Amino acid sequence: MIPGKRWGAALAALLFGTAALAQESAPAARHFYAGGGFGEGHWRPGCPSSVTSCDDDNPSVKAFAGYQINRYLAGEVAFTNYGKATGTNSEVKGRGWDASAIAGWPFWRDVSVFGRLGIYRGVVKGGGQFADHTESNYYATYGVGVQADFTHNLGARFEWQAFPGTGGSTIPDNDINVLMLSAYWRFR
Repeated sequence: MIPGKRWGAALAALLFGTAALAQESAPAARHFYAGGGFGEGHWRPGCPSSVTSCDDDNPSVKAFAGYQINRYLAGEVAFTNYGKATGTNSEVKGRGWDASAIAGWPFWRDVSVFGRLGIYRGVVKGGGQFADHTESNYYATYGVGVQADFTHNLGARFEWQAFPGTGGSTIPDNDINVLMLSAYWRFR
C-alpha cells in the first residue's frame, strides 16, 4: 500500500469508528418507561365541616407508564390510589386514572425538574354517613417534581400532584394533593 493511502484508510477508520462509538454511547431520546411509587394523599377539606375529628392524610400508591418523546417532553398515563379521609362517622376513599404531558428541564448532571399538566378521571366511594355513595368526575391535574437518573435505565422521582374537584353532589368536593416518591425503569 502507498503510505498516503494507509493514512487515509486509518483516518477514515478512526472517523467512522468514533462516530459509531458516539452513537452507541449517546442515550436514546425516545423510549418507553414504567414505574411505581408510594407517598401520602392529603384530602382538603376531607370530612364534612360538622365532623370535629378528621384523618385526611393517608398512604397513597401510584403506577405509571410513559413515552419519552425527546429530552424535554414525555407523555404519561397513571393509576393513583389517593388514600382516604376518615371522620367520626364518615369515610371517603378514592382512586383515579390520569393522562399528562410532562416537560422537564435538566439543571445538574442527571437531575432535572419537571412540570406536568393533564386530565384525570377520579372515583370516590363513601362509607359511614356516605355509605353506598359513589362519585366520578373528570378534571385537570397538575404537578411539579424533581427526578434523578441513577443509571442508563433506572431513576427516581419526588413529586407533588394535585387532583382538584374530586367528589360531587353526594360526597363532599375535595382537593387531593399527593406527595410521591417513585422509581422508574426505561426500556432502551
